[in-house]
Amino acid sequence: MQGNKFGRPVLGAFAALAAVGAACWAYQLACGLAVTGMSNANSWGLYICAFMLFVGLSAGGLIVASSAHVFGVERFKAVAKPAVICSTACICVAGMLVLVDLGGVARVWRMLTGPNFASPLLWDMVVITAYLAINVLDLVWMQRGDEGRVRRLSYVALPVAVLVHSVTAWIFGLQIARAWYTAVMAPIFVASALDSGLALLLLALLLLDRAGISRL
Repeated sequence: MQGNKFGRPVLGAFAALAAVGAACWAYQLACGLAVTGMSNANSWGLYICAFMLFVGLSAGGLIVASSAHVFGVERFKAVAKPAVICSTACICVAGMLVLVDLGGVARVWRMLTGPNFASPLLWDMVVITAYLAINVLDLVWMQRGDEGRVRRLSYVALPVAVLVHSVTAWIFGLQIARAWYTAVMAPIFVASALDSGLALLLLALLLLDRAGISRL
């Protein structure tokens, strides 16, 4: 990786954002999840809305990267690694948003000791965990230059990337109907993930170029 122009000001800005986030979370722990917009009428608030955003960003990135090998899109191979890095970062953020939405991270162990297999949220957790593992493996094998394994993994990664958003759409479909709910939510979610994930990748590539990082 070549030298870059990121320095202390950027790191300072990130540290400030992290401090603001920690303060907001402390406020939520003190006042309850109602401050995120949750109520008797709304079963989720800010955290799950942000979760939806980051899952879409992550799925779009992995779809771009895996399509390079599944469909032989050579132009995508040049940006496959940045796409997987963006995808991994976004799915980690999405997972953390689910944890804080529990109201207390200490309760997460109950998902392992008493899983409810009838709950779509459990299957969402399973898919997201598998999705993260695929991202990490994909990134490791790309870094090692193991093209054969990356290509084989892409045939698994692509349907899983589609599935992770389809399960999320399924969760919406099991809630009280809203005006914008439709029977084709899963395809809409996947299409929006492709748009948003590709947009994030383009922004990331632009920032890398402006920072003087020609390759990863």
